[in-house]
Order: sequence, then structure tokens, then C-alpha cells
Amino acid sequence: MSISPLKGALYGLMFALSAGVASGAAAQQTPPAQSDALADGPRVPGPYGPLSASDANRDGQVTYAEMENFVAMGPERQVGMVAYFDKYDSDADGELNADELAEVDPPYAFDGSDLDADGVVTREEVEEYVSERLYRQMSLLDFFELVDTDDSKIVTEDEMIAAQDEGLLPVEDI
Repeated sequence: MSISPLKGALYGLMFALSAGVASGAAAQQTPPAQSDALADGPRVPGPYGPLSASDANRDGQVTYAEMENFVAMGPERQVGMVAYFDKYDSDADGELNADELAEVDPPYAFDGSDLDADGVVTREEVEEYVSERLYRQMSLLDFFELVDTDDSKIVTEDEMIAAQDEGLLPVEDI
């Protein structure tokens, strides 16, 4: 069976176009180079850290129910980071190696705590990392109760600002 030169050219053009589209799609699916999140740290969710992140309805205040829901979404939010570190340091050597880090749930729980960027997170690094943020030293529910100074079960923006003024909550650069 012979193909006319015109059909051959059309088939060739269709093949070339489909190969170009396929390679273009493959290039789009390749994620850009990722920075070392263990060293670089988590994104800042808003001016009040986890309080901004837990404000589900974005009304500028956080109810206890919103914080409970936020905490329920991540086991790392239920305890301080040092206690969470201890949970995954299976050989109790004071380091989370690649195998131990692969078990961490969620995988981003220790982002920012690899202070020397060597790919291993040490207990000392976590202790230093949490020293900058009180809310990383305890459960977020305990932190909520600390910031909720009037015990109303609502943390208002005024209480968030007061927590920043008292050094309980850092002023976040967003």
C-alpha cells in the first residue's frame, strides 16, 4: 500500500505536532526545582501565624471551635515540636535522619528546623527553632487559651496584637 506524498507529509506533520505537544505537556508536569523546605521553613499564613491560619471564615478573630478544627487537621498541632520530634526519633539518637524524616506526618512538620541545612534535623535544632515561637512549644489549643486573655473562647485581633506586644506571638513579615 502506498501513501500519496501529500498524505505522507500530513501524517509527518501530525506526528511532529503530537510529539511536540506531548513533550510540552511533559515539561509542564515537571515541577520546578524545590528549595530545601527543611532549611527554608514554612510559608507564613498571615500576620498572626497559626491564629491567622486557623481563622476559617477570615473574620479577623478565631473561635475555639475554629482552632479545634485546625488542630484536628494536623497531628503536629496537638503537641509542641520537641515532643513531635521525639515521636519520630525512633532510635532516640537526637537526630531525624532521612529514613525517620520519611515517616513524619505531615512531611512538612519540621520545615525550617534544619538550621544548618544538612538534611538531618537534630533535637537541638528543633529546640532552637521553637525558642523563637512560643506556639511551637505547646499544643495550639494551649496557645489559644494563653492568648484568649478574657476566656471568651474567641481570640480577637486586639488579643492577637497584645500577644505580639508581649512577645508571645512574633510580628510576621508577610
